[in-house]
Formats: sequence, structure tokens, C-alpha cells
Amino acid sequence: MKKLITVIVLFCFVLPLLCCCDRPAPETTDESSGTVTEAETEAVTAAETEEIKQDTEMKRYFIFRIWNFRLRGTAEFRSIVDTVADTGFNAIKIHMPWHLIQDENGIIDYSPFDEMLDYVINVKGLPVAVSIDFARRYGDKMLSDDEIQRDVSGNLCVGDVYYKRATLSFASDSATEKAVAFYKDAVAHFDGKYGKSILFYLPAFTPYCETEYWCTTQYDYSDAAIGKFRSSLSEKYGSIDKLNEATKKNYASFDEVEAPACTATDALGILWYNFRHAMLKNFIDRLAAAQKAVAPDSRITIQLGSVFDEASYLRCTYRFADLCENADIVWFDDAPLYDHNFSMDYVRSSLPENVLIAQEIDGPRQYAASEDAYLNQGLISYQRGAAFLSIANWDIDDYYFQYEDEWKQIISTWLCDGPPEVIEITADTPTQKISLKDMFKRKSPSSFISKYNKALKNSDAVKIVVEDDFE
Repeated sequence: MKKLITVIVLFCFVLPLLCCCDRPAPETTDESSGTVTEAETEAVTAAETEEIKQDTEMKRYFIFRIWNFRLRGTAEFRSIVDTVADTGFNAIKIHMPWHLIQDENGIIDYSPFDEMLDYVINVKGLPVAVSIDFARRYGDKMLSDDEIQRDVSGNLCVGDVYYKRATLSFASDSATEKAVAFYKDAVAHFDGKYGKSILFYLPAFTPYCETEYWCTTQYDYSDAAIGKFRSSLSEKYGSIDKLNEATKKNYASFDEVEAPACTATDALGILWYNFRHAMLKNFIDRLAAAQKAVAPDSRITIQLGSVFDEASYLRCTYRFADLCENADIVWFDDAPLYDHNFSMDYVRSSLPENVLIAQEIDGPRQYAASEDAYLNQGLISYQRGAAFLSIANWDIDDYYFQYEDEWKQIISTWLCDGPPEVIEITADTPTQKISLKDMFKRKSPSSFISKYNKALKNSDAVKIVVEDDFE
């Protein structure tokens, strides 16, 4: 198998390439209600339905992601599912924007998405991954401006991706309480109707549908975040003199402390990074607790754009192993030219064995997208232990069919009765040590990847020992 060339420093400077969604979904069409008919339901017998539920325990899935920024018409949705099922995809990830289920007045209606799940599960016999998108349409009454993240200049985090979509502040008690309550209700609803036919639940926060801070600029500098940051410093140090001594600053009171830039690597910059991490982790943990309270046997997934690239300090994902403490699956969105060998070894070296790894192939308009690049990403991801692989941003068009042979090759290689052996990390695997603080200061993984590839010349894998020295 060919290995991708080492990640070049250029690969992440163009942040739009990191976007997990690059074009609008079609408008809703005036079609039939989408109710699954009795004749359609007969396509899957009761015994087969039970087999589907048991199959969710399978080790590997290749998943097609369907966006619903605007609800798709019934015929269009079913056509997508039919096409990708014929290709060989064995699960569907369905995107569910919060505002399309719960309107600004608090009214909840799951029926459009129930119709989608009914078709995928009960007619096509495929499991579903549920992705709850918390980035609400900006301007509705559910989130006030005070509950939305702000950048370092005070601008609201409202990304114009498909339409103006606002990211709630993880430091806002009122915003996170509303989000957690909705998420708990949604999980209870879908678990009650579909049980183990749901592969996992994925809460996403940003306009790029990732479980992190939006990586286009520096967040969160909302009043709620700044206030809690100051309170955290007061609690940690007790007196302003001790804070000044630790940070080499000269503040007269905690109320004077200004949150530094997210690029700052001095003592106060580390404190700010850790605070942002704590706010993100707390929200993830609360969602995980809410999910497990109503669906104890379900799996929760967090999706991260990257944990080592040049934008990871913006994402606040360097300490990913801590972020996923209560997660069952961690999803990563490598770009086509990322070094997937390094990416997979880096991630799996740090995660506990019970946490499964997933990769998303982001396309088709990514920089350096090609058949070889996407094929390598899929094959290498499974070869180095991924349990799930998905493709995102493909509609059923010329782009999809351009790459269909690659999807089929991935499927025939790894979703078969006799797949290749996974390259394991063992006690004899050579090691490489990486300091997270050092990675944060460098803002580029290139030197670490170069060292990794030198070690890989003499071994099938490298165990990367990550030192979390942010504390």
C-alpha cells in the first residue's frame, strides 16, 4: 500500500478546506409525506430487523453522511439512500439541526426525521447514526446574543455556512441548559423508537458540525466566558498577587484580567487555553451524562476536525484524550493530504481501548482531492484500527460516481469476511514522545511528523507517547 507523503505545512492554512460542509443542500420539495408503507415495511422481516440491531455490534462501518440544512424531499432522500446502499455503504449518518426539530417557541416535532429513520432502518435494513447539530439559525428566539460565542474582536460567532448559524457559548449556563435538555429529549425519543438500530449519537457545535470551537478564528470572548475565566483565576490563586507572580503580570484586581489571544503561549495563555478546554469538556460531559441517563446502552461520539494540525489551538483539541473521557467514539476529519499513518497512530496511542476511532473523508472539493488520496485515507484508517469511516459532502452527482470505485475498493477490502490484519501497537512498538505544550507553541506538527516517518521506516507502527503538560 502506498503511504501518503508527509503533511506539508500548507495543508491547513486555508481554513475553508477544513470545513465539513461546503455547499447548500437542496430546498425542501413538495412531495409525499414520506410515511413508510406497509408494503415497503414487508421488505424487511421481523427476523431481519432483529439482525440489523445485532449488527450494530459489528466492528467496522462505512457510513454515508446526509446533510439536512434544509429538509430534503422524500424522493430525493430515498434516492440517496438507495444509491449508497447499492454501492455497499452499511450505515447512514443523518444530520439533524436543532432548529428544524425544536422551533424558537420550544415546539418539538421529530416526524420529518422519524420518516427518514423509518426508511433507512425498516426498509433498507441499515443502522443510522444520529448527528444533532446545535448551531442554530441566527435570529430566532432560542439563543440571545448574550448566549452566543464571540471572537476576540467581539463579533458574534455566526457563520454563514448554508445560512447564518450561531454557535452557543459553552460558558453560558442558560444556553447549555437549553441544549442539554433538548439533547436528552432527542436521545430518549430516538432510542425509544429505534433502540440499537442507532449506531451512535453525535452532538455537534460549530457551523462545520464539529464538537469543538469553530476553527475560523479565536473563540470564546463572550461576557459569560470572560466572567467565568476571571472567576476561575480567583478560585485557583486566591489573591491577585499570586496570579501576578505566576503570570508575570501586574493586575490590580481579577476584574482587570483580559483574556489573551488564543495564540498566546505564556503562562496566562496556558491558563486561557485550559479554561477554554474546561468549558468545552464540561459541555461534552453534560451531554454524555444526559444521553446515558435516558439511553444507558447507547454510544456517544465527539467529532473533531483535528487534534494536531495548525488550527488545533483554535479548535482547543490538543487535549483530546481528556475531552473524550466520557465518549465511546472519537471522530476525526483528516484532509486529503494529512499524513494518515501519523494521524491514526497519534490518536490511538492516547485513547483508552474502549474508545473507538472513526475517520471522515471530507470532499469532494478539498484541496488536493484525488482518487488516490481518498482511497489511501480509507484503507490506512481501517488498517490502523478505525472502526468507522464516513464520507461527507457528497451528493449523488458526478463527484460521487467519480469516486465510487474507490468506495467499492475500500468496502471490498475491509467490509468483507476476510479483511487484512490490522497493524497493532504492541509492547515492542517503537515510541515517540510529544509534549502537548511544545506542539501548542510550535503551532505546526511538521517536525513531529518528520520524526515519526523516520521511525516508521523500521517499523509498521509507532506508539506516540503524548505528555499532557498543560497543567
